[in-house]
Amino acid sequence: MVVAEGLIKAGRLRGVGLRVPGGVVGLLGPNGAGKSTLLALLAGRLRPDGGRASLLGHPPRAPGALPLRAYLPQNPRLFPHLRVLEVLEGARRVKGLGREALEEALERMGLEAFLGKRVGELSGGQRQRLALAASLMGNPPIWLLDEPTAALDPKGRERFWTWVGEKGQGAVLVALHHVEEAMKADRLLLMKGGEVLQEGPPDQVLGPRGERLPWLMEVLYEEPA
Repeated sequence: MVVAEGLIKAGRLRGVGLRVPGGVVGLLGPNGAGKSTLLALLAGRLRPDGGRASLLGHPPRAPGALPLRAYLPQNPRLFPHLRVLEVLEGARRVKGLGREALEEALERMGLEAFLGKRVGELSGGQRQRLALAASLMGNPPIWLLDEPTAALDPKGRERFWTWVGEKGQGAVLVALHHVEEAMKADRLLLMKGGEVLQEGPPDQVLGPRGERLPWLMEVLYEEPA
């Protein structure tokens, strides 16, 4: 379970509380809404100014929480001189995983043909596939992902969402770049100005056929639909 309670505050967050027993929770909101701050705080990269957070009973910064989660920020750092296989082997060793976990990640993100390439030779979408494969390798129970599909082409997005759909138990908190992906989540959090404006299942928040999308665009993004 992922918990943020006591109106957690940090950076752009003005007061957010949530309890995620499992499933996929999509974070929707404009730039500056607090999505990245919330994910970084749950990943232990930031300390809260108020409230508390926990991952399966562990504070995010506690050593016991580290194997429980995968965290992918908006701009993951990948060293351009390393080859794809070196990046994945490094992730495998750090996580203490077997070779089968690396092979699964390769297949999931379709990287088999790029193993000998250096990171600097990859396209933006290929680098994002590599970052996802390294982060999600081993399928930890909690995934904290900041706009993971923003740089992906349709095939890359399909691979990612297939992996999410086959994840099994655990929780996925994902900041969404493509609004149309919101219907893939089990719950949505609409965020703006460091606060949660609305929370609920997609068909309730957006309408069964997306009929509330014009409201979403106008209220959340201040743009006409």
